Amino acid sequence: MQFTDDLLCHSWDNVFDQLVNEVLNDKCTSALKLLGVEKIKIQLGAGSWSDDVRVRVFNGVVEDQGDGESGGLPVEFYRFKPNIQDDMKDALVVIAHAGAGTCLECLRHRRPLIVVVNENLMDNHQLELAKELARGGHLLYCTVPNLCTTLLDPILFNLNPFVPPDQRLVARFIDSLMRGSSS
Repeated sequence: MQFTDDLLCHSWDNVFDQLVNEVLNDKCTSALKLLGVEKIKIQLGAGSWSDDVRVRVFNGVVEDQGDGESGGLPVEFYRFKPNIQDDMKDALVVIAHAGAGTCLECLRHRRPLIVVVNENLMDNHQLELAKELARGGHLLYCTVPNLCTTLLDPILFNLNPFVPPDQRLVARFIDSLMRGSSS
């Protein structure tokens, strides 16, 4: 498979404005260029750009999709697509929020993945999942202030493939629990 030199930043339908704006700062775009990224694609979801990004990257004009430039890299964004699987599986690197569904979907495509934990959420379920998947060497995780540094971690392109559990084993386990509780 031929991979593009794109970075996909995926915030899905979560509002995680800090993440999508951080990717476009000068420090992060410099790190992305060092990785070989030639284009940034951002799935903005319900989020919004900071005033600085709106002016600096998009010349003050922001619709539901568009193009701009940041740090010498072309930027393409969209709010939602019916299917972003192609963007995910073709990307050189994926940066995403640390929600369970997003993590598992990205890992299924076996792309280098950095998940960014949203520290503003009430509980730390994202952090727990990110730590566990990082412990297995499947992804890197960080918070927004550490994103640019994490991009340059040499482990990023040497992560372990994630092998999902055999669903039949999970079903059998649940069945055995249910049979045991009805006795």
